[in-house]
Amino acid sequence: MNLRLLALCVLLLALNSTIVCAGENIEDDLSGFSENISDDLSGFAEEESYVETDNTVAISQYKDLSLSGKIAFKTSAGYQEHEVDGVDYSGLNQAQTSLYLQYDEKINDAWKIRISGDAFYDAVYDIRSDEGYRQEALDDYRTQLRLDDSYIQGRIKHNLDLKAGRQIVIWGKSDNIRVTDIINPLDNRLPGMTDIEDLRLSVGMLKSDLYVSQWNFCAMVIPENRIMREATPRGEFFPVDKVFSTAPDPFLPLNAPSFAWDDMQYALAANGVFSGWDLSFYAADVLDQRWHFDKVQGSAPVNTLNRVVTKIKMLGSAVNLVSGSWLLKAEAALLNGVKYNTTADEKNRLDILLGLEYRGVTDTVLSLEVANRHVFDHEQQMLAQADYTDKNEVQSALRLSRSFANDTLNATALLSMFGIGGENGGFSRVWIEYDILDAVKLNLGVVDYIGGEKPFFEAIKDNDRVFADISYSF
Repeated sequence: MNLRLLALCVLLLALNSTIVCAGENIEDDLSGFSENISDDLSGFAEEESYVETDNTVAISQYKDLSLSGKIAFKTSAGYQEHEVDGVDYSGLNQAQTSLYLQYDEKINDAWKIRISGDAFYDAVYDIRSDEGYRQEALDDYRTQLRLDDSYIQGRIKHNLDLKAGRQIVIWGKSDNIRVTDIINPLDNRLPGMTDIEDLRLSVGMLKSDLYVSQWNFCAMVIPENRIMREATPRGEFFPVDKVFSTAPDPFLPLNAPSFAWDDMQYALAANGVFSGWDLSFYAADVLDQRWHFDKVQGSAPVNTLNRVVTKIKMLGSAVNLVSGSWLLKAEAALLNGVKYNTTADEKNRLDILLGLEYRGVTDTVLSLEVANRHVFDHEQQMLAQADYTDKNEVQSALRLSRSFANDTLNATALLSMFGIGGENGGFSRVWIEYDILDAVKLNLGVVDYIGGEKPFFEAIKDNDRVFADISYSF
């Protein structure tokens, strides 16, 4: 059955009982903009530690440190025949074993440290070594060793906190579409396979939080110029020859900015939590979430260009409002200095999002989010190759979640589309999560990529796949 029809069937079944909304719990949306340091510094699991003294081993109890993590195995298989760059991606295309480790230690009543990281190995690239994968694909997908959230965090005064190191900062209210959430880049190597909350990459920064009455004021200095991770050019999810008809081989390199004072990033936020609603204001001078050529295409030979990421300025706001079983959300961001490939002029862009969630039925959630990105002083050539950018670009996300058997089984359907009527493509994903044991979780699902008028989704429309993973947390 076509996955789009399957996703719609799941949505209609839930609508038959009542409309409901998706996302995080409403109470979660309206609480906890700040991290309570006293809570963060309490409750570390007791660990037995062996200390050698005078050739004897003494057992000591430490409540101030803990080691946790997760081991997982992920697999997927494409059920549509398709090739990219001579490689057949149908059938088995993932057999990944991964490990995540997190170490926490309480230094004293006011300070703690966290160090976390992950690693994986995907055996499919050795199992199918005769496919002739490019070295770039092997570098991006076969192995990984990465430092994640790693910081020191503490309390300077009773209402002033400090956090230094790699961390994730979430702005905005949307669960599916990024508008004001621009601090952390994303890992886009497998687009459509994972929710945004699992795609953010930690960034090194110095972050301070001041708490005054119902407000939290946050300031960030971000020296690490970390950029998004993209799908490998000429790989399954970035078939550049179908997107850029004159693409050189190898494709133009994507370069992160080198450390310089001019590239230092800054951000400010004010978050207020009130009875039945909350309000946030944002200002940032940070790296853009999209790349562009370092010169306007056509002004230099194609093979002399690079792809770069430069800074933009943003002013934004976000609001949540609860009314009975309904949660209304809105975001707006005015971006200054956005660069494109077919024009030398920097553009201003206004992104607006409206969302609605409903929780009128127990254990069921339905959400609809719609965003529009308006480019000021849009030029006709921006519709062409290298930009493919409309004056107004609409993105929508419809999401349904339902839990069963006391939350041991959770089913979700997500439809994400681009264009007013979805004419620019998108994807649908349906999956279930089952808690086999308290620490063992099974995840099964299917993804259908939908082609459209924009070349990117049209180029990956046959990447449809089924996927499964099983994980053990400790």
